[in-house]
Amino acid sequence: MNLFIPFKKYEPLLKNPFYMGDFLLSTGVLLWFYLYYFNVLLSDYLAQLPNTPLNDELLNALPSVDMDFIASNYIYLLFAVFVAWALIKEPQRIPFYIKLFTLMYFSKFIILPTTALTYPAQAIHESWDTIYNDLFFSGHTAFPFLCYLITKKKAKYLGYFFLFSTLLEASGVLLMKIHYTIDVYAAPFITYGVFKIGHDIFRKNYTAYDSLINSQN
Repeated sequence: MNLFIPFKKYEPLLKNPFYMGDFLLSTGVLLWFYLYYFNVLLSDYLAQLPNTPLNDELLNALPSVDMDFIASNYIYLLFAVFVAWALIKEPQRIPFYIKLFTLMYFSKFIILPTTALTYPAQAIHESWDTIYNDLFFSGHTAFPFLCYLITKKKAKYLGYFFLFSTLLEASGVLLMKIHYTIDVYAAPFITYGVFKIGHDIFRKNYTAYDSLINSQN
């Protein structure tokens, strides 16, 4: 058996200038939003907010539990699993999926300045994150939930894994008290809206490169 046969399906994608241009442009926009708009412009604004914790009855009732591995490291595992699935199963749709995640983070980044929430009392901050006031809505909850929406009809058990991970991340950030309850509750609803809107806005992009893969079958 030639183990390299499956990789032939990538050749028409890598040689197609429209696919590669779409991939590079989509990736560039996502990186600009995250590395510059969020990490530079928005982070300075968030850091200057005076800490005024809100009362949250659920957080008051919950114990404070350090779940730093779940909040800090597990999210990278989720990212790696999703990327691996997309590369193996649907490489032709990677530009589309990048657009979906960009739209999700764009939604979060434009909402943040309008809410001006600061971290809850008794928050146990993540070991690697120095931006504490990026609260509404919870990206820890939204990211795996968007992965779930993408995979639930295509890879059932992988979808279950992402759904479980959504609940795990939501529980983790609440027990660490780095998010308010509303941040977590709102995340799936906003993410579902992003998922539907993204499919409407980029519906042609969803199938734009299917023929490149189908020609290899």
